[in-house]
Amino acid sequence: MAIVHHHTPAVRRSLAWLPDTGNIVFRESAESLENLSPLLSRIIDALGTNAAARLLGADRAQVSRWNSGTEAISAEMGRRMVDLHFVLTRIVRVLSREAAAMWLGGSEPLLGGARPIDVLAAEGASRVIRAIDGIEQGAFA
Repeated sequence: MAIVHHHTPAVRRSLAWLPDTGNIVFRESAESLENLSPLLSRIIDALGTNAAARLLGADRAQVSRWNSGTEAISAEMGRRMVDLHFVLTRIVRVLSREAAAMWLGGSEPLLGGARPIDVLAAEGASRVIRAIDGIEQGAFA
Protein backbone atom coordinates (compact mmCIF):
# COMPACT_ATOMS: atom_id res chain seq x y z
CA MET A 1 0.00 0.00 0.00
CA ALA A 2 1.29 3.45 -0.86
CA ILE A 3 1.89 5.85 1.98
CA VAL A 4 0.06 9.13 1.49
CA HIS A 5 1.79 12.15 2.96
CA HIS A 6 -0.28 15.14 4.00
CA HIS A 7 2.56 17.58 3.63
CA THR A 8 5.71 17.97 1.67
CA PRO A 9 8.59 16.53 3.72
CA ALA A 10 9.87 19.21 6.05
CA VAL A 11 13.36 20.49 5.54
CA ARG A 12 15.26 20.68 8.81
CA ARG A 13 16.45 24.11 9.70
CA SER A 14 20.21 24.39 9.80
CA LEU A 15 20.06 25.98 13.24
CA ALA A 16 18.81 24.03 16.23
CA TRP A 17 15.93 25.38 18.24
CA LEU A 18 17.53 27.25 21.12
CA PRO A 19 14.79 28.51 23.41
CA ASP A 20 15.57 31.37 25.75
CA THR A 21 14.79 30.09 29.24
CA GLY A 22 15.01 33.62 30.64
CA ASN A 23 12.60 34.26 33.46
CA ILE A 24 10.04 31.45 33.25
CA VAL A 25 7.17 31.75 35.67
CA PHE A 26 4.19 29.42 35.46
CA ARG A 27 0.88 31.22 35.72
CA GLU A 28 -1.94 29.88 37.88
CA SER A 29 -3.64 28.64 34.73
CA ALA A 30 -0.68 26.29 34.18
CA GLU A 31 -2.50 23.89 36.50
CA SER A 32 -4.68 23.09 33.48
CA LEU A 33 -1.65 21.28 32.03
CA GLU A 34 -2.22 18.61 34.68
CA ASN A 35 -5.70 17.86 33.31
CA LEU A 36 -5.45 14.85 31.01
CA SER A 37 -9.16 14.80 30.16
CA PRO A 38 -8.77 16.84 26.94
CA LEU A 39 -6.05 14.44 25.70
CA LEU A 40 -8.12 11.38 26.55
CA SER A 41 -11.17 12.90 24.85
CA ARG A 42 -9.16 13.56 21.70
CA ILE A 43 -7.80 9.99 21.69
CA ILE A 44 -11.32 8.59 22.13
CA ASP A 45 -12.70 10.92 19.44
CA ALA A 46 -9.98 9.77 17.03
CA LEU A 47 -10.08 6.03 17.75
CA GLY A 48 -13.20 5.16 19.73
CA THR A 49 -13.30 3.94 23.31
CA ASN A 50 -12.50 0.29 22.51
CA ALA A 51 -9.39 1.06 20.46
CA ALA A 52 -8.25 3.70 22.96
CA ALA A 53 -8.55 1.14 25.75
CA ARG A 54 -6.62 -1.48 23.76
CA LEU A 55 -3.80 0.93 22.91
CA LEU A 56 -3.57 2.19 26.49
CA GLY A 57 -3.66 -1.33 27.91
CA ALA A 58 -6.76 -0.54 29.96
CA ASP A 59 -10.28 -1.85 30.36
CA ARG A 60 -12.93 -0.16 28.21
CA ALA A 61 -15.08 0.58 31.28
CA GLN A 62 -12.11 2.17 33.02
CA VAL A 63 -11.46 4.42 30.03
CA SER A 64 -15.12 5.45 30.16
CA ARG A 65 -14.82 6.24 33.87
CA TRP A 66 -11.69 8.34 33.24
CA ASN A 67 -13.46 10.15 30.43
CA SER A 68 -16.49 10.91 32.59
CA GLY A 69 -14.29 12.03 35.48
CA THR A 70 -15.60 9.38 37.87
CA GLU A 71 -12.20 7.71 38.26
CA ALA A 72 -8.80 9.35 38.66
CA ILE A 73 -6.13 8.64 36.06
CA SER A 74 -3.03 7.05 37.59
CA ALA A 75 0.44 8.47 36.95
CA GLU A 76 1.32 5.51 34.69
CA MET A 77 -1.86 5.80 32.65
CA GLY A 78 -1.33 9.54 32.43
CA ARG A 79 2.11 8.94 30.95
CA ARG A 80 0.66 6.48 28.46
CA MET A 81 -2.03 8.97 27.44
CA VAL A 82 0.46 11.78 26.93
CA ASP A 83 2.78 9.54 24.88
CA LEU A 84 -0.04 8.03 22.80
CA HIS A 85 -1.59 11.45 22.14
CA PHE A 86 1.82 12.81 21.08
CA VAL A 87 2.44 9.93 18.66
CA LEU A 88 -1.09 10.01 17.21
CA THR A 89 -0.93 13.77 16.75
CA ARG A 90 2.39 13.52 14.93
CA ILE A 91 1.63 10.53 12.69
CA VAL A 92 -1.71 11.84 11.39
CA ARG A 93 0.07 15.04 10.37
CA VAL A 94 2.48 12.98 8.25
CA LEU A 95 0.40 10.08 6.90
CA SER A 96 -3.21 9.64 5.85
CA ARG A 97 -5.49 8.27 8.57
CA GLU A 98 -5.56 4.85 6.94
CA ALA A 99 -1.78 4.70 6.51
CA ALA A 100 -1.25 5.98 10.07
CA ALA A 101 -3.45 3.21 11.48
CA MET A 102 -1.56 0.57 9.50
CA TRP A 103 1.78 2.10 10.47
CA LEU A 104 1.06 1.91 14.22
CA GLY A 105 0.59 -1.86 14.04
CA GLY A 106 2.98 -2.64 11.21
CA SER A 107 6.67 -3.37 10.97
CA GLU A 108 8.70 -0.12 10.83
CA PRO A 109 12.24 -0.34 9.41
CA LEU A 110 13.23 2.86 11.23
CA LEU A 111 12.46 0.99 14.46
CA GLY A 112 14.41 -2.11 13.51
CA GLY A 113 11.29 -3.80 12.16
CA ALA A 114 9.36 -3.41 15.43
CA ARG A 115 5.76 -2.26 15.55
CA PRO A 116 5.60 1.43 16.54
CA ILE A 117 2.86 0.72 19.11
CA ASP A 118 5.11 -1.89 20.80
CA VAL A 119 8.06 0.51 20.95
CA LEU A 120 5.75 3.17 22.36
CA ALA A 121 4.52 0.79 25.08
CA ALA A 122 8.00 -0.48 25.97
CA GLU A 123 10.05 2.71 25.71
CA GLY A 124 7.75 5.71 25.52
CA ALA A 125 7.34 8.14 22.66
CA SER A 126 10.84 9.35 21.85
CA ARG A 127 12.05 6.61 19.44
CA VAL A 128 8.65 6.50 17.77
CA ILE A 129 8.68 10.26 17.28
CA ARG A 130 12.19 10.04 15.77
CA ALA A 131 10.86 7.42 13.34
CA ILE A 132 7.97 9.73 12.41
CA ASP A 133 10.49 12.53 11.89
CA GLY A 134 12.43 10.20 9.61
CA ILE A 135 9.32 9.37 7.59
CA GLU A 136 8.45 13.05 7.35
CA GLN A 137 11.95 13.81 6.05
CA GLY A 138 11.78 10.99 3.52
CA ALA A 139 14.21 8.62 5.28
CA PHE A 140 14.14 4.97 4.40
CA ALA A 141 15.90 2.34 6.49
